[in-house]
Amino acid sequence: MNDLKMHIPGSKYIANRVLLISALTHGKSVISNVPGNQDMELLLESLRRIGVCYSEVDGEVDGQKKLEVWGIRSSCCNLNKERRIDVGESGTLLRFVTGLGCLLQGKTEITAGSRNKERPIEPLIQALNDLGALVTAAAGRSLYPMRIKKRLLGGSTVLRGDISSQFISSLLIVSPYAERDVEIKVLKPIVSSGYIDMTIREMERFGVTAKRITGEKYDLLRIKAGQRYLPQEVSIPKDWSSANYLLAASVILNRKIVINQIDLRSNHGESEFVAILGRMGCRISTESSSVSILDSENLTGVEVDMKDSPDSVLTLLAVALFARGTTIVNNISHLIHKESDRIKQVEKELKKIGADIKTTEYSITVVGQSALSAAVVESHNDHRLAMCLGLINMRNRAMTIVNMECVRKSFPEFWECMKKIDEGGEECLEIQ
Repeated sequence: MNDLKMHIPGSKYIANRVLLISALTHGKSVISNVPGNQDMELLLESLRRIGVCYSEVDGEVDGQKKLEVWGIRSSCCNLNKERRIDVGESGTLLRFVTGLGCLLQGKTEITAGSRNKERPIEPLIQALNDLGALVTAAAGRSLYPMRIKKRLLGGSTVLRGDISSQFISSLLIVSPYAERDVEIKVLKPIVSSGYIDMTIREMERFGVTAKRITGEKYDLLRIKAGQRYLPQEVSIPKDWSSANYLLAASVILNRKIVINQIDLRSNHGESEFVAILGRMGCRISTESSSVSILDSENLTGVEVDMKDSPDSVLTLLAVALFARGTTIVNNISHLIHKESDRIKQVEKELKKIGADIKTTEYSITVVGQSALSAAVVESHNDHRLAMCLGLINMRNRAMTIVNMECVRKSFPEFWECMKKIDEGGEECLEIQ
């Protein structure tokens, strides 16, 4: 085996939830394998502005941090009575910190980056206000800065489930600290449903129970008041959306690859990418903590529903360009609300290189082909579109990608990893 010195970052999905929950405990939590990317930097800066105490211990290991976090009710925390938080372009942080602000004394003011200001937030504002908070948006076209002045009382609210699961996760995390029980009705269809389950699992890890009752037209979420998060020691598992880029690169180049120490259960939605590759004809071996791509010579198109795997859609499209036949990705209308309108922008950029791609409001269709054109393509400051184009570039060398650096948002090591896989030769690549 050719052991490349590469690492897969910790899951930013789980890190976002764990760090926020740690900040709500009554003691010290120890969180290891925290990824070092722009989104995490924004989250930690937000906690600092609130007055949450945290410190880095033992130094970084492979770019990952180990942090001690003291909850806001710990004696060392000195919470600010007023705070202004800039969430930048982190959509998850925007939704989560809006909920967190409803648990803080005093006034919270939230602003955001230009694209983030275009992403939906009104349903979450309405839901929080239904539960007794007072979240107000600025007048005019921009809703920012938003201001929060009143604590969460509890009660019930109704949310559409087809826009963003982050609204529901934000409400779930803060609801145990409402004065009364909370009931959330989530209308179907529900996109990224697995991320809601992820939030509930992380809450349970810290000692809080949230009940999800699945119905035909809606799901009910019930959270009892009076529960409190308990400090924990947590190691963040590896990030499946990042691992999928390495798997996709090996498939596109038809190179054998083994990724070790990765939990197939840690993010069920994005880890389904492995099964999709299997359906496309890849020969795959999976064990309890590893996945191997053994052969991808006979790659064919597939039709898939990816409403619960939003961050792997563009990864799949890169693979589909080099498969025989047609690949259809369905139930992805929520991609218009990401760092870019991913449906619109991926069609625009792939057409520049001669791809046969068609989109609708709900789907993307790609026909695999043997030859693509030279072109200058643009990431639109969207880290996942940049990485999609980077995968395609491994076979279409004549491309030039503008604004490659935006991968720092989630996977700063992406380009280095792609280079090492590209140069890895014919030996099986083993990544620890």
